[in-house]
Parts: sequence; C-alpha cells; structure tokens
Amino acid sequence: MSLKVDELAQQIVALGPLEQEELLERVADLNFQRGLEALSQKYRERLAAAGKLNQKADDVMAELGQIREGIAAHEYRK
Repeated sequence: MSLKVDELAQQIVALGPLEQEELLERVADLNFQRGLEALSQKYRERLAAAGKLNQKADDVMAELGQIREGIAAHEYRK
C-alpha cells in the first residue's frame, strides 16, 4: 500500500464507530453513483451505436409499446 493510503487508514481507525459507519455509507453512496454513471455512459454509447441517442421520448415510448404488444401477442395467444 502507498504511504497515502496507510495514512488514510490510520485516520479511519482513529474515528469513532459512528463516524466510521457514516464514512462507509458515504463511500458506498459514491461507489453506487460511480456505477450508475458508468452504466449510463455505456447505455449512451450503445444508443449512439444504434443511432438512437437523440431519439425523442415519445418515439421511444411508442417503440416500447410495440415491443410490449408483440410479446403479449406471442405469450398470450389463444
């Protein structure tokens, strides 16, 4: 480990239990936000590759409705 990380670890150990818990919650929140941002970026890249990055919301909803109807027609045939 680097000296900077070791110093940080010592500071964390010196915190009280409630402060450590708060710190862990904030780290978890930041990691969650980072994960959402990465997922969002991948999704934007996927939409751009499909030529749908600037597709209007109404068009997206209409397309999803058609997909839903297609699935329902296939799954719930009489």
